[in-house]
Amino acid sequence: MIIKKRTANLLTIFLLFSTYCFAQKNTISLETHLKKIEAFFKVSFNYESSLLKNEKCADCFYNEKAPLKTHLEYLESHFMLSFTVISQSKIVVKPLKKKVLYFYDSEDKMPLEHVLITDLDKHKTWITNEEGQVLFEDVIPKKISISHLIYGKQNIDVNKLNTNKVYIIKQIQGLEALFIYPFFSTGTYKKNDGTFFIKTKEVGSLAGLTSHDVIKNLENLPQVTSNSESISDLIVKGSTQDQNLFVWNDIKVYQNSHFFGLISAFNENLLSTITLYDNATPAEYGNSTSSVISLEHNNTRSKKIKGGIGINFLSADGYVKIPINKKSELLLSTRKSLTDVWDSPTYLNYAKKAFQSSDIRTYNTSNKSLVSAENTFDFHDSQLQYKLAINKSNSIGLNVLLFANNLSYIETNKTLNTSKESKLTQENTALGFNWQHTFSNNSQMEAVINYSKYKLDGGNFLLSRDISSFQSNSVRNYETTLKYRSRLKTSGITYETGISHEHLTVINDINNFNEFFQSKLEQKSNIYGLFGTLNYYKNKIKTGLNLRNVYYEFLKSFQIEPRFHITYNPIPEIDIQLRGERKTQNISQVVNLENNFLGIEKRRWFLANNSIAPLQKSKQLELSFGFKKRRHMLNTSIYVKTVKGITTNNQGFQNLNQFENLFGSYVIKGYTFHYNYKSHYLNTWLSYNYSTNEYKFKDLNPSRFYNNNDMRHNLISGVNIRCKSFNFSLGMEYSSGKPFTSINEEMPIIKGAFNKINYNEPNMERFTDYLRFDASISYDFDISKKIDYKLTVGLINIGNKKNILNRYYTLTEDKNDIEVLDRYGLEFTPNVSLNIDF
Repeated sequence: MIIKKRTANLLTIFLLFSTYCFAQKNTISLETHLKKIEAFFKVSFNYESSLLKNEKCADCFYNEKAPLKTHLEYLESHFMLSFTVISQSKIVVKPLKKKVLYFYDSEDKMPLEHVLITDLDKHKTWITNEEGQVLFEDVIPKKISISHLIYGKQNIDVNKLNTNKVYIIKQIQGLEALFIYPFFSTGTYKKNDGTFFIKTKEVGSLAGLTSHDVIKNLENLPQVTSNSESISDLIVKGSTQDQNLFVWNDIKVYQNSHFFGLISAFNENLLSTITLYDNATPAEYGNSTSSVISLEHNNTRSKKIKGGIGINFLSADGYVKIPINKKSELLLSTRKSLTDVWDSPTYLNYAKKAFQSSDIRTYNTSNKSLVSAENTFDFHDSQLQYKLAINKSNSIGLNVLLFANNLSYIETNKTLNTSKESKLTQENTALGFNWQHTFSNNSQMEAVINYSKYKLDGGNFLLSRDISSFQSNSVRNYETTLKYRSRLKTSGITYETGISHEHLTVINDINNFNEFFQSKLEQKSNIYGLFGTLNYYKNKIKTGLNLRNVYYEFLKSFQIEPRFHITYNPIPEIDIQLRGERKTQNISQVVNLENNFLGIEKRRWFLANNSIAPLQKSKQLELSFGFKKRRHMLNTSIYVKTVKGITTNNQGFQNLNQFENLFGSYVIKGYTFHYNYKSHYLNTWLSYNYSTNEYKFKDLNPSRFYNNNDMRHNLISGVNIRCKSFNFSLGMEYSSGKPFTSINEEMPIIKGAFNKINYNEPNMERFTDYLRFDASISYDFDISKKIDYKLTVGLINIGNKKNILNRYYTLTEDKNDIEVLDRYGLEFTPNVSLNIDF
C-alpha cells in the first residue's frame, strides 16, 4: 500500500509539473497578438502587411496589469521589430536592426547555449544564453566570429542576414572524430568512430542523482549495466568489472568507487569529459579485454578564479581553478564524507546495503548480547592539476589523484570488558607528468610518465567469530609513453604512432593468526607496446585502423591486437558502422570468498602466470545503424564478443564451482536499441539491450551454462523536463532476473566426514525481475549574477521495491543445516544537495 501511495504521489507531481511547463504553450500569429494589445490598450499599430506575414508567437508575454511599454519591450527583444509611439493611440511598427540574434542547431533546431560570439572589428565578446540568444546592447557588430567545441569556428556577416535566427552546422575540427548526435542527456554524444563522449558540465539532471556521478552517467547507455547496483561491478557488453580499464588524465586507476561500489570515486567538479570506448579501442590503450573509460580535465585555461562548494547527505566537496599567470593554472578539488560525524538517512540505507552480508553490523546488538559492536566509515578524494604553457610550442602538465576508504569496526565483550578493532583501508594514488610539443605544421609529440598505486589492507579481528587475520593486496604501475600524431593537409588522413613501457608489481599478503598460516606472493611484469593509428575522413566514409603490438615479458608472449571502425553516411541523417577489435589482458581480479576483507571486499588483483590465471584474450565484432532527424534520434546495433582465459575463481561463483580454479571462456551475443526525443523543454529516452552470455569450461560438467552476468533483457528509460529554473527527471530501470545456482531440496546436504552443500546444476534458476524507479528535481536560484546556487533533491527506488541481487548458501556452525543468505538492492533512499559555484 505504501509503494502504491508513494508511486501515485510521484505521478501526481509529475503531471502537475508537466502541466505547469507545457499547458501554456499557445502558438498564435504575431498579428493576432498585436490585435489583442490594440483592443485592451486602445492603440493602433501601423505596419506593412508583409512585415508580419507568417510570423508566429509562442507563449507571447501578455499581462493586463503590465504597462504597454513592457509589452513593446518584450516584442522588440524577441522579434526584429521597432515600435515608435507617434501619438497616444498610434504606434508605428518597422523592421529592427539585428540587435538580438538566436543560434540554433541546423538539424534538430535546438537552441545553442555557450556559443562564443566575437566582434571581428572591436574584439568584444558575448556568450549565448540557454535560449541560444545574444543581445548586442551597444553597437551592433557588422561581422562576427562564432566558436563552439562541436560547431567549430565560423565567420558571419551580420548585415547579410535576413533573419535574427542563425542555424549552425556541426563541423569537423582538426579532422578529429565528428559528433554524430547526442545521446539520452544534454552533453552526451556519440562520435563517428562509435565512441561515447560526455561533457560533464553540460549533462542535465539524471533521475535519483544529486550530482553528475561520472560513472553512473554511463549506465543510461544500453550496453552498460550493473547487476549489483554497484559501480565496482560495472558490466559493459557482458564483461566483468576487472576487464574494464579506467584512465584518469592518461593514468591507469585500479579503484573507481567509494562506499564499496555505491559512489563514484571521481569527483566531477574538475572533470571535463568522459569517453567510453566499448569497441574499436584506440591503439594507445592496452591491457584490457573490455571497455576503456577515459576521464579528462579541461585543457583550456581559465582567465579568472573560479570555484565552488557543495554539500549533501553523504559528503561535502569544494574545488577551485586558479590562473597563476597568463601561461599557467592550478586546479584543486577535494571531497570528504560526513559519514563519520552524521548518520544521515542516506548513509544508513547505503550502509545497510553495503554491509548486509558482511561481518559488519550496522547497528549495535541488543543489551542481552554479550558482544556489542559499532563501526565508523569515511571516504575522501582529492585531485590536483598544474598546467604550464612554456611557449606557443611547448606545454607541460602535472596530475595528482588520491582516493581513500576507511572502515573501523570495534566489537566489545561486556562481561570481560575486552574489545577488538578490525580495520579496512582502500587507497589509490596516481601521479602523472606530460610534455607536449607542437611543430610548425601542427603535428604534435607527447611524452607521458605515470605512476599509479592501489592498496587494500584488512585486519580482521572479531570476538564474535574468533577470527584474527591480516590481509593485503597492492598494485604498483609505472608507465612511460611517447606518441607522435600528424595529418596530411589535403587528403583527409590523420595518423598516430607511439611506444610504451609498463611495469606492474602485484603483492598479495595473508597472515592468519588462528591457523598459524602466512603467505606472501609478489608478481612482477614488464609490458612493451608499439602502436599505430591511421584515420581517413573523406566525403561519406570515415575509417580508422588501429594496430597494437605488445610483448608480455613474464609470460614470454607476443600479441598482435588489431582494431578498426568503418562508418558510411549515405545521407547526413543516416550512418552505418562496422567495428571490431582484438585485445589482451594480463591482470585480473580473483574472488576469494573464504579469505575476504571483513566479508565486504572479496576481490584481489593477480597477474597472469598460467597457474592462477592465464592471459585473457577477447574478440569483438559489431554492426550498428544510426538515424538522426531534427529532434529524433535512433541507434541500434548487433554484436558478438568472445573472451578466453577466464577462470572459475575470477567470476565470483558462489556454488559448487567456487573452490575450483579451472580455465574457460564465455561468448556474448547481443542487440542494443536506443531512442531519444529532445526539445527545448523535454528530453526523453529509451535504452534496451538483449543479450545471451554463456560460459564454457571443458573440465566441468556440464561444460556449458549461463554466465553470472547473463541478464537477457535490460531496459532503461528516462524523462527530463526543464522549465525555467526547475529541472525534473524521472527514470526507470528494468532487467530480467540474474541466474543463480539452487540447492537440491530433496537432499540439501551431502553427509560425510565433512558435510557439503548439494547444489543443482549451475545457474539454472533465475531471480525475479529487477525494477526500480528514481526521480530528482533541482532548482537554480537567481540571486546573484556572479554566484550560482543549485538545490537538488534525489529519490532512489521511490517504490521501495525489494530487489534481490544475489543469493548464496552456507552451512551453519554445526554443519548440519543450511543458511540462505540473500543480498538486496537499495531501499527507498532520499538525498539532498546544495551546490554553490562562483
